[in-house]
Amino acid sequence: MADFLTQNLFLNLDQDISVDMPQGSSANDVANVKEHTENNPKSATNTAEAFENTEMIVPSFKDPVLPPFPHHQYPSFGSNILLLTPTQNKFKTKLLRETFENQIPKGQILHTLCIAFDSGVGEQPYNEAGLQGAWNRISNALHYLDKPENQTILKEEKIGTVIVASIENYIQITDVERPTDYGVIVIHNTTTDKTVATLSQGVTVPIKYLDRARKLGFEDEEKNFGKVTVGVLFAEEVEGIDKANWHEVVAGKSRYDILTEAVSKIDIPWS
Repeated sequence: MADFLTQNLFLNLDQDISVDMPQGSSANDVANVKEHTENNPKSATNTAEAFENTEMIVPSFKDPVLPPFPHHQYPSFGSNILLLTPTQNKFKTKLLRETFENQIPKGQILHTLCIAFDSGVGEQPYNEAGLQGAWNRISNALHYLDKPENQTILKEEKIGTVIVASIENYIQITDVERPTDYGVIVIHNTTTDKTVATLSQGVTVPIKYLDRARKLGFEDEEKNFGKVTVGVLFAEEVEGIDKANWHEVVAGKSRYDILTEAVSKIDIPWS
């Protein structure tokens, strides 16, 4: 984690922040994936059944540790709570919203806002880049709310507490026996400056597709910001594989169930 703290790869606080920043791919990246697909076509024998239960579910390997978020002070217009999720991923936003709704203290009112912000760590994060991606999304969201023109919702919904929550999947390669896909969940209460984070169970990654994904390049010198996800390549070649949920085939448990279990155990910092 020391490398994560010293690489200075977090967002540039002096640059303008765009609200709609989906992670894109260059023409060369698209061409590389196309070439991979053409060279590795799907076949009758290359189906999901051949990969069933070939990987393992493993426990969290360590507790995530984040650098502190810069302090952001927003005007208080009441006692209601705003949950901001900095992604357009429908499953993640729904999971976080439902978890907050189920755990909200009695008498409190929750409002939700979903805006996509860039993770800054490529399409396929590795190692410290997973935690860094969650940190970046939350920090981008907080800077967005710094602008007075973006604080209208706080006044309209009588918001007194602002909480931002992010889920980032990534592949851990170092300090583990086998490369493993984990989900990191980070929740930051910017009103009280309290942050909690947890790591989900992991699913070991098919080495064949991990190697291919890494050969398609990175956006950083440390080779932690991968350009193409393992799931994209896996699904392109193997019939019946979901690029976002290959976990269910190879380990018998869906990515969605794994993340749901992890989020349900987190202690939300309401105050």
